[in-house]
Amino acid sequence: MKKELSEKKASPRLDLRERILLHQVHPAKLATDWGTGLTAAWLFWDHRLPAALIVGFLPSILMSIYLVLRVDLTRYRDSPLGRYFLSPRTRPGDPVRLFGLLLMWGGAWFNSILAAAAGLAVIIAAWGRGLFVKERWGTAPRRHSR
Repeated sequence: MKKELSEKKASPRLDLRERILLHQVHPAKLATDWGTGLTAAWLFWDHRLPAALIVGFLPSILMSIYLVLRVDLTRYRDSPLGRYFLSPRTRPGDPVRLFGLLLMWGGAWFNSILAAAAGLAVIIAAWGRGLFVKERWGTAPRRHSR
C-alpha cells in the first residue's frame, strides 16, 4: 500500500530543457530579474554604464545557473506560469520581454520617462499574456458553444 502511494506521488524528473524553461518562474529568479532590471535602469539613468550592465546581467545569470543545476523545479510544472513556459508557443515571449527590457534601459539612458515606462509596459504585457490568456494555451477548460 505504501509503495503504491509513493509511486503515485512521485513525478517524473525534469529534463534540462524543462528545467531551463521552468527556472524562469521560480520566485527567486523573478525577484532577482525584477530587482536587478529596475536597479540597472536607475544606474542607466545616471549614465553608469559598467555598473548598470553588471547589475543588470550578472545576478540574473548566476541565479539561473543555480536554479537550473541545484533546485527542484518540479512543483512549478503544474502552475499557470509553468504550463505557459512549457507550451511550445512560449518562445516568442522571450524576445518580447528582452525588447521591453532594452527599451526600458534605453529610455533610462536617454532620461525618457515615457520610453522607460513603455519598456516596462511591454515586459508586464509579455508576462501577463502567460497569466491571462490561459484558454489559448490549453491551460483552461474549453467552453461549449451553443
